[in-house]
Amino acid sequence: MIRTSYALNKVLTAIARQHLMKERLTDDELAGHALSEEERRALKSGDIVGLYRLGANPYLIRRVFRPRFTI
Repeated sequence: MIRTSYALNKVLTAIARQHLMKERLTDDELAGHALSEEERRALKSGDIVGLYRLGANPYLIRRVFRPRFTI
């Protein structure tokens, strides 16, 4: 069974719709979203693997955290 997180993907979608690329997210960007502490930590640190394990959509992770990916 694949784990997904609606709140986590909602945050990533909101950032992606603004066509922003981030290294990490701020408290202001996370305000008002029903995220677990683990999800908040992963977003604030830009933990790509952690976000995937928490159920974030891989496409959204890549789109938002593109600067963290290396070639």
